[in-house]
Amino acid sequence: MYRFISPLLAAWTLAAALHPASAASEEPLPGTWKHSDPRAIGMSQAVRAAGGGVSGIYFNPATIALAPLYHIDLSYRFTGPEQMHTGGIAIVDSVTSLIAAGVAFDYSGIEQPRNSLLSYDGRLSLAGGFGDVFYVGVTGRYLRVEHNIAADKWGPGGVAALPSSGSKQVDGVTFDAGLALALGDIITVGAVGYNLTNTQSVYAPLQVGGGIGASFESLFLIEADAIVDFTSHDSASLELRAGGELFLMGKVALRAGYGFDAYYERNSLSAGLGYVDARFAVDVGYMHEIASEGRFTTMAGLRIFVN
Repeated sequence: MYRFISPLLAAWTLAAALHPASAASEEPLPGTWKHSDPRAIGMSQAVRAAGGGVSGIYFNPATIALAPLYHIDLSYRFTGPEQMHTGGIAIVDSVTSLIAAGVAFDYSGIEQPRNSLLSYDGRLSLAGGFGDVFYVGVTGRYLRVEHNIAADKWGPGGVAALPSSGSKQVDGVTFDAGLALALGDIITVGAVGYNLTNTQSVYAPLQVGGGIGASFESLFLIEADAIVDFTSHDSASLELRAGGELFLMGKVALRAGYGFDAYYERNSLSAGLGYVDARFAVDVGYMHEIASEGRFTTMAGLRIFVN
């Protein structure tokens, strides 16, 4: 197993070297936390290798083909302190066709006099597997973001958050591409690139990520991820994330995770809970930065099992 872990450790070391300086005093722009689902929130979004299901639409499209399922996910998310509300629907189907497919739409809004934001995020994912070992997937994404965030908020390289041309931050199409490798019944390795058309927007940054996950007879899952962001700041930045999920009595899922953002020098902790029935599941997740007035997000969702 070490030969698979060592490349990921090397990537972490390289990414840290790319960005030796930090911006601990700088604040992230509102609305820039990655879209997610409640299960992934509870695991600190460490789901790029073995997450699967709805999580795959947001984090690695290849993983939606890992297991046969047909889920409909309805979710609500609140992010503070910017007071952003997000409603979403996602559907993933890896049963009715040889090609696994997923679709998701999320609407986000902040309504404050000097801090308003509207975001429309639509995704379509397709994935396939080869010999139950190698999986590839792609997600097409349409994103539109408008805001009136005050000009004293700064973006990448010291550029004002609100450009002189108006409130529209991004309005266009980009795509993610990923792969996953199932190494026996326990280990899964994943790699993914995000927003590969390079939108030049902090709301859809060019990133690469990867992870290693280990699952044990559907009772316990643990994963570690690394993500390098090339365009959100004036130099490359690194995030490290780790999370786990424990099933009890085949009904209750306990989740927890940890994250570290090297650019902002911030740690985060997460926790989540799920209840799984024969026809549905209810999931809640919470993630909080360990910092003064640090960002936090809480999310709840209903998963309906169609097949």
